[in-house]
Amino acid sequence: MLPSATTATPTSRPRLPWLALILLWLVGVYLRLPILIAPPLAGEIAGALDLGSAAVGALTTVPYVVLALSMMLAVRVTRRLGVLPALIVALAVVALGSGARGLTLSAPVLFGASIVMGLGLAVMQVTLPALRDWTPHHLALGSAVYLNGMTVGELIGAGGTRPVVLVLAGGDWQLAMLYWSLPALVIVLLLALRLAVGPRPAALATAPTRRRSRGWRSPRVWLLGLPLAATIGLYMATNAYMSLVLGARGESDRLALALLLYNASPLAASLSMILRGRRWVATRAPLMVCGVLSVAGMLGFLGLDGWPALLALILSGFCITLELTLLMALPPCLERGEGVASLTAGISFVGYSVAFVMPLIGGWLAVVFGHADLSLWPMVIFAVASLWALRRAPLTPLSPAQA
Repeated sequence: MLPSATTATPTSRPRLPWLALILLWLVGVYLRLPILIAPPLAGEIAGALDLGSAAVGALTTVPYVVLALSMMLAVRVTRRLGVLPALIVALAVVALGSGARGLTLSAPVLFGASIVMGLGLAVMQVTLPALRDWTPHHLALGSAVYLNGMTVGELIGAGGTRPVVLVLAGGDWQLAMLYWSLPALVIVLLLALRLAVGPRPAALATAPTRRRSRGWRSPRVWLLGLPLAATIGLYMATNAYMSLVLGARGESDRLALALLLYNASPLAASLSMILRGRRWVATRAPLMVCGVLSVAGMLGFLGLDGWPALLALILSGFCITLELTLLMALPPCLERGEGVASLTAGISFVGYSVAFVMPLIGGWLAVVFGHADLSLWPMVIFAVASLWALRRAPLTPLSPAQA
């Protein structure tokens, strides 16, 4: 545990940086929202552009793949521009890329805009943890707040696009995408104002720890990245194959409820992290408990049926989100300067790359062997194996000699 970084003594009690926390939350909302507004509009997009189901699905997967593969590029951009300027540029790119998808009826332009959007999201992913100067006495709270914003963004993007934004747009999917981009531009202006009148976080290029980059050979990147991959992959695979699993056991009528409960559990977890979980950051026991319970919950979902299976599913989703939040809160606690962005980029690359591949293996096994549960078993086995990495991961800052 890092007392000086994550907690305050009773005598000091530094005030909460409310403006910084609000901005972090608003930016966090747009970490995933632009990706998840595409699935609710899939039918309209497919009809307008004559796209197949695989191509429509790629509108969601392509930004994730670009995000994972461009992490090191994102670190270079952040190093060149500085943390806050890079975040401003990245969010503007995300807003313009997302909005550009609604300005075209050309499939190549649509996917090109999605790629550009993914590049912006990658820079956002590495800059947010590096904004430690905004919440120097509340590092864990800052991480929990922007991750809570990300969770809310996922929920309103997936759940609010059709019933609210598409209705406001008069059923026009292009206009709906443009509407979602406008608030991001407002946030860009707020960040620019913060840059103009407030203290600036140091640029990575001038940080004293510039030489301590987190290369792929660093054990810490892999020991933290593999558990992150387990949380992301287990969550993605469960959402992707839930209908297959429930249909095979004759419970298709529970699908809508199961999806609602499973995707609402991260919000409850992120709120509990803000309220009570800051003391858990950089301690091993909460990470291990969350990892074990997320697997136990998924095993319960696969082995049970009816309400017991749904309750186990909620437990798994809740613990997956807590583990993910605790992992993403580690870089600003363990590193300084360039090391924060580099470690974030490293574990995110490992996490998203592995999480993208493993569910595909599960889907292939389910088709080949004709057993729906096999779609989730590869991720469950991987999540169990990741506990070993979590047990060995160093959770204290490295000395310069160790870097």
